[in-house]
Amino acid sequence: MLITEDHARKVRRKRADLMLTKKETAKKLGIKPQTLTKVEQGNYDAPKRIYQSVMDWLLEDY
Repeated sequence: MLITEDHARKVRRKRADLMLTKKETAKKLGIKPQTLTKVEQGNYDAPKRIYQSVMDWLLEDY
């Protein structure tokens, strides 16, 4: 499932708003920091589990 550049921008913005490091964010999402880098770059064809984890995190209230 494709994580678009728009999704990537939202992930980066939420991470910045919460003042989280990449390592902390990756831990919250249940993914490796290297995978988070791919997510934040956008146009990443993610496995369903990773896609769902990212979308659920974006929909969480601050």
